[in-house]
Amino acid sequence: MLGELKAVSLFQAVAEEPLRALAERARRRQLAGGELVFKEGASAESLYVVIQGKVKIFLTEPSGTEVVLDTKGPGQYFGEMMLDHRPRSASVMTLEPSHFIVISHDDFRRFLRAHPEAAEQVILNLIRIARGMNERTREGVTVGQRLRHYIEWLEAMKAPDLPMVRRWMLAKRWVLIGLLTLAVAQYYFMDVFLEISKLGGITVFGGRG
Repeated sequence: MLGELKAVSLFQAVAEEPLRALAERARRRQLAGGELVFKEGASAESLYVVIQGKVKIFLTEPSGTEVVLDTKGPGQYFGEMMLDHRPRSASVMTLEPSHFIVISHDDFRRFLRAHPEAAEQVILNLIRIARGMNERTREGVTVGQRLRHYIEWLEAMKAPDLPMVRRWMLAKRWVLIGLLTLAVAQYYFMDVFLEISKLGGITVFGGRG
C-alpha cells in the first residue's frame, strides 16, 4: 500500500516514514462496476484514493435527472469534503471494477496538519471544484436569461400579429383546404371510375390493343 500511495500526487512530497504510518492505518475497498461508493447525504467519514478503475461524482435532481460533476481515475482521490464534518454533498458510483485505499477522517486530518504541502494540494483541488461549480452556475443563468428574454420579446411583439406568422397561418389554411378538396375529388372520381369499369366493352385506358 505504501508504494500505491507514493504514486498519488497528493502524497509524493511526503517522506516515507510518515506515509508508511498512514498506509498502515488505511484499509482497502473493492467494488464492481455500477456500484455506489457512497450516496449524497450519507455520513462522511473517509477519503478515497483510486488505485484502479474509474468513478463518477454526480447529483440527482428532484426530477430524477442525473448531473455528473466529475470523474476520477487511478492516482486521484475524492471525498475530501468530509473535513467539514458534514454529510456527503454528492454521490459517487463506479464506472468499472475499482479498487480504493480508504483513509479515515481522523487519520487524514492529522496527516494534513503534519504536512502543510499536502494540505495545500487539497485546498487547490477544492478551489478547482468551486470554480467549476461557479462556471456551471453562470452558464445555467445565462441560458435561463436568454430564454426568458426571448419569451418576453415574443409577448412584447405579439407574435400572432407578426407578418411572417400571419403568412404562415394563411398558408396553412390554404393547404388544408386544398387537401380537403383533393380528398373529395378523389372520392368522387373513384366512384365514377368504378361505375365505368362495370360497363361491358368499354376500355377506360386508351392505347393500342
